[in-house]
Amino acid sequence: MDAESKSMFYEAETPQASRELDELRRSGNYVPPFVVVRRRVIDDFYEGKMTIDATVVLRVGNVEETEAARGVGVVHALDLALRKALLKYFPFLEPVRVIETYMHVSGESTEAEVMSIKKFSDGQSAWTTLAKSANTAEAGWQSLVDGYEWRISHESSKQRRVTVNPRLSRR
Repeated sequence: MDAESKSMFYEAETPQASRELDELRRSGNYVPPFVVVRRRVIDDFYEGKMTIDATVVLRVGNVEETEAARGVGVVHALDLALRKALLKYFPFLEPVRVIETYMHVSGESTEAEVMSIKKFSDGQSAWTTLAKSANTAEAGWQSLVDGYEWRISHESSKQRRVTVNPRLSRR
């Protein structure tokens, strides 16, 4: 890999949603809206075709929620399982979708650094997350989780502002 490509990878500007979420997490008083307890993906060949099954276990408050889904790829299956679990507690996520996704690999081997970027939309606004890892599935998963967590945190913040100043609800 040439120096310019390597520099672009490590110096990629962090999208606003990822920056805001990182600031919240570092604030010391941030309580995440959910915690991923466990996830599992089974990549299998079944009845003559590839199939990906994902199971996600989340903790929301004191409750653990388990959901499973089948998708066309690892991150797609994880997205479907994650959404199923989250929608039970955060129904405002219903219109949220990943509308763009891409990976950038920086390196020459299968151990290369991967950057996963996901753009989300709820039909009204859009936000983007970025995660880096040496593991392709992990980078994709983390950018996915961050997108949902940011949206939930953003909604909670909006609700707190409306509670403090009811005139904001008319806007």
